[in-house]
Amino acid sequence: MEKTTLDNYEEYEQLEIQILNQDRRYRRNRRGQNQPKPDLALARSEFTDFSDNITDFVPSYAAALDPLHHERQWLIRSVGSFYRENLITDVTRIVKGGKEANVYCCLANPASGVDLIAAKLYRPRMLRNLRNDALYKEGRILLDREGKTVKGRREARAMANKTRFGQHLGFMSWIVHEYQVQTELYLAGADVPRPIAYQGNTILMTYIGNEWAPAPALNEVSLDDDEAQTIFERILDNIKLMLAHNYVHGDLSAYNILYWEGEITIIDFPQLVDARKNGNALMLLDRDIRRVCEYFVDYGIDADPVQITPQLWDDYQNGYL
Repeated sequence: MEKTTLDNYEEYEQLEIQILNQDRRYRRNRRGQNQPKPDLALARSEFTDFSDNITDFVPSYAAALDPLHHERQWLIRSVGSFYRENLITDVTRIVKGGKEANVYCCLANPASGVDLIAAKLYRPRMLRNLRNDALYKEGRILLDREGKTVKGRREARAMANKTRFGQHLGFMSWIVHEYQVQTELYLAGADVPRPIAYQGNTILMTYIGNEWAPAPALNEVSLDDDEAQTIFERILDNIKLMLAHNYVHGDLSAYNILYWEGEITIIDFPQLVDARKNGNALMLLDRDIRRVCEYFVDYGIDADPVQITPQLWDDYQNGYL
């Protein structure tokens, strides 16, 4: 099986960890002994064939990184196809870094109709880091990179046996699922970023913020009391809209609701579940609503999730949404 960007990044990232651990052991165990210090640059060069090609697209953010740093090559390989397809012209900075994914700010090609684009790059180990991922995968259809249902026996065995190929299938299916669901919700009128394209481990979507700063998460801002009531109701409207389309966000909180110029944008959909097929949907809906209500308590909003969740779920099951 041909190596992918994900395979290369994962191997190089693990190499980076091994090299740094080697350096830490040297520092810890030296104790004044005359031991040669590991040549970190040489170790990296011996274990990787990564190199910049002058014909490649090298974003300004990547160009500023150490040539041997794994993030540089990961970024170049992940977004290069979007540059060649005239969707972006540059990557200027990192917006958010995490264990599962990094988000970068990109300059959009004028033909795209927007000024800035957000590129969300998932790490290959994301599914292994996602705690209780079976909770969210229940009832989820396995998709290939074209978004078509995977039905082959070989694929099913690979997934069940958790082979490298099976892990790759699961990773790609997770990303395609997020892109498709986010597209559906955007077209339905939900307050979510407009998905633009996806390729490999990367999803492009509209950027929330401006060229100087990204939109902050709701937990980072202070609202006026009157505005807080409006924002709270808007979030509940989005929860209802998602449920009307059979979806529960699954990880909703003030940390993944962006606030910009009086408007909210809900982000991060990899854990979203289908309420028709996932037996954990009601529990996840209750958790989402509890987290939202807890945030707005400080604004004097008296909202009881014990009342809201059962009523909303009953309306959903009876087709009233």
